[in-house]
This record gives sequence, structure tokens and C-alpha cells, in this order.
Amino acid sequence: MNHAGLRGLALVSLTVALGVGGCGLFASKSEVPERMGRGPRAEEMFYAKISASSDREPNFDEKRQWKDQMDERVFKYLRDHPEMEQTTRYSEFRFWRQVSEGSTPSEVRALLDEPLEQTIDPALMKMKAKTHWTQISSKAKEAWTYPLGWVLFFDDKGVVEMIRRTPPQFLLTE
Repeated sequence: MNHAGLRGLALVSLTVALGVGGCGLFASKSEVPERMGRGPRAEEMFYAKISASSDREPNFDEKRQWKDQMDERVFKYLRDHPEMEQTTRYSEFRFWRQVSEGSTPSEVRALLDEPLEQTIDPALMKMKAKTHWTQISSKAKEAWTYPLGWVLFFDDKGVVEMIRRTPPQFLLTE
């Protein structure tokens, strides 16, 4: 084999080795949940639901119908809970349709519907939080799991921690 052939073979081998090594690096990273300062948005859950049921993004009519229904749910919740307007969570709830620290269970349900799973079992919550459990365990009494890897931890009043166990599936534009 000539020098050019050997160099080409070496380059291909190096590329494959780096690619395989890089995949291992990224795979292990995605298994460690990330503590999030902002929670899931209602729109994310809508996209995830459509994608899971039909393996596609929602079409224009589905988006419009969902937006109308979400507007009605949010405005009804705010009519029924006028005290929410005085909280720091108001903007996230009203405009961004996003869960934030302090969101009550009823606010979370209004935005995201029912969770895939609810638990008060400390062992299961520890498994979901992984390396973050030491910081979360003193405050969390319950955990709710949602699509796209979201886990919301609650105390007696509302959300105290939010983690995401998988990388984002959708990039939503404003």
C-alpha cells in the first residue's frame, strides 16, 4: 500500500474512533438529568403528544384548535383564581404557558394536563433525580413525570424543583 492509502486509512480509522468515543460521551451525558430554572411549556407537551400518537408535528388546524383551547383553559383558571395575578408566576402562566418554581398542582394541570406518573415514593424520586437527589430530597414530597423527560418535584404548596432527564426533542420558535 502506498503512503497516500495508509494516510487515508489512518484518517478513516481516527474519524471512526473519535465518532464512537464521542457517541459514548454524549450518551452518558443525556442520562444525567439537568436541573432546570424554567419548567416545561404547554406547547412542548402538545407537540410531544401529537408526535407520540402520529409520528409527525401538528398541522395548522391542530395548532389553532389547541391554542384556542389553551387560551380558554388559562383564562378560566385566572378567572377562578384572581389572586394569581399578584404572584411572580403570573407572566409565565398567562403569557408563556410555562410551569415555574412555585406553580401549584392545579396550575401545572391547567397547563400540562395530567402527568404520566405521580409518586410519593422516595426511592423512585431518588431514581428520577439521580445525582441531584441530595439537593432535592429535603424539599420534595412528590414527583410528577411528563413527556420529554420532565420531572417536577412538589412540596406541600407547589413546584420546588424541575429536572429534565432527556435532551429537548423539539425546538420551538416564537
